[in-house]
Amino acid sequence: MDVSTCRNCGAELVPQTSFCRQCGVPIALGNALASDERPTALFDEAHVVATQRLDPRQTTPQPSDLNVSPSPVSPAVKPANKAVLIGIVLLLVLAAIVSTVAVVRNRSRRHSHSASSEGLIYPSARQIMDVVADGGGRAVTLETSESFQKVDAWYRSTLKPEKVVQLTAGSVVMKNEKITATIIGDNEKTLILLKIVP
Repeated sequence: MDVSTCRNCGAELVPQTSFCRQCGVPIALGNALASDERPTALFDEAHVVATQRLDPRQTTPQPSDLNVSPSPVSPAVKPANKAVLIGIVLLLVLAAIVSTVAVVRNRSRRHSHSASSEGLIYPSARQIMDVVADGGGRAVTLETSESFQKVDAWYRSTLKPEKVVQLTAGSVVMKNEKITATIIGDNEKTLILLKIVP
């Protein structure tokens, strides 16, 4: 290895280079430059060839090129698709039937429950509120212009309560197994709250 120094800055030169890596001064290697570091040459315009657009060509072979006809869809695929479609339609129909039966049962349960509580609505009362819970329970609020004593006597005979609690002279709570009736007398009207459990 021939190690020399730069004549300009005195830095150690790297072998087989044509310039000093420290100061950038060219290094003469005899009369010629190293073959891997030649200066850039500019071309004459006469030697410049413009790029030309090439016609596109097909890269994937076509069936006609391979002398192969496209294969028809096998008949086994079509019946499988039909079977899947029929299965989905049957599942949808079954889901519709099940949901319809559930709705009808829920309505019939509510109607039968309402019918059983209809006998507990005071004859001349106006219904203010009727709430049916998801579990089948029901709360009904009624209002009548009849006196507290008359409404109290009617519910005692109709409801046949197991327990009666007289809260005040104008309010009473009656209860049997599934029905609780609260009756409150006001000056000109009587309020009735019925709570019915399934």
